[in-house]
Amino acid sequence: MGTRFLESLLRTSEKAANIARVIRQDEHLFKLLVQEKKGSEKNPRFVQDFKTLADVLIQETIKHDIGKQFPAISGHILGEESNTFSNTLGDTITVEVQASQAATAALLSTVLCGDIQAANVLAAEVHKDISVEELDLEDSLPLLDLPLEQYGMWIDPIDSTAEYISGEELKSSQGDIYQSGLQCVTVLIGVFDRISGQPILGVVNQPFHIQHDSKWTGKCQWGVSFRDISKFSSSLHKPLEHGKEKVVVLSGSEGSSLKSQLHAAGYMVAEAAGAGYKQLCVARGDADMYVLSKGSTFRWDTCGPHAILRALGGGIVSYQKVLKEDGELEKSELSYSDNVVTEGLSPLTLHCNQEGLIAYKDRNMLIELLHVLKES
Repeated sequence: MGTRFLESLLRTSEKAANIARVIRQDEHLFKLLVQEKKGSEKNPRFVQDFKTLADVLIQETIKHDIGKQFPAISGHILGEESNTFSNTLGDTITVEVQASQAATAALLSTVLCGDIQAANVLAAEVHKDISVEELDLEDSLPLLDLPLEQYGMWIDPIDSTAEYISGEELKSSQGDIYQSGLQCVTVLIGVFDRISGQPILGVVNQPFHIQHDSKWTGKCQWGVSFRDISKFSSSLHKPLEHGKEKVVVLSGSEGSSLKSQLHAAGYMVAEAAGAGYKQLCVARGDADMYVLSKGSTFRWDTCGPHAILRALGGGIVSYQKVLKEDGELEKSELSYSDNVVTEGLSPLTLHCNQEGLIAYKDRNMLIELLHVLKES
């Protein structure tokens, strides 16, 4: 059951990546994504509606495919986006994958105010079967027996939407890290234990990994951290290079004081868009750590990458808590359990990683960084 579950997550993540690529590469759909009409034709909701529809459609496709195959987890699949829409004509529609491609196309055409062409293209991708061969996996999947009935799942359908829209590529001066561009876009799927709050399984699909002429191909990577089992995509494993400069990746909005502090301690600092992408940089070994001092990420941003990092021997800790806890990493690890005081908290606040985070792969490097941060 567990192995089939992992395979299904990988397949549905690739379907999600296909939808993201089709929208970005189909001329008609891309015009909907970026078009802003002027003057009397301008509708302030038009652009936002289609941007949000791309997110929601991917989210609902993943929820549909996994929920249908694995009823034990179907009631606990959570996403960033609400699937209730008010289109530009004032109609309220709930976006859900229908039983047939034609029915899904009819529903989408209602959301899109009668744009049959766009609805048909999108519905075809939603109902397309993805084979294991299309995933181009570098490893055989591990044998797993997972208690899905006690698990939950978080989906971030298109992480780094701004980069998805603009696609303006800018490479960092630090190795293989992109500061901006389509490479920073990810589809994030994370599975967690609802009782312990620990992330168990993560899938990160990068739809725009390599461009060949005008076409993009993606890369899908995964990790499982379950009891005494730690398995991950072999392409994530890079041996530690002793003596090389340590790289910390940050958000472009991070304050100058933290950057100065890191520079003064001898760290190389790289900026990059997308929380999912920055965590992936750490998992791949392109960066040693990702530091975020602000509460600007959410559970859907971190659950999947967190599971991968745990499988690699690392993890994600709360930035503020790990400094207060005097470096006790286990007490500072991000948790996905709702066993907390929730009275008076909005859902958005409840799911926010309010105290920032540090994502790491090497425990010793994290401890070394904490000494630097505490000295300030």
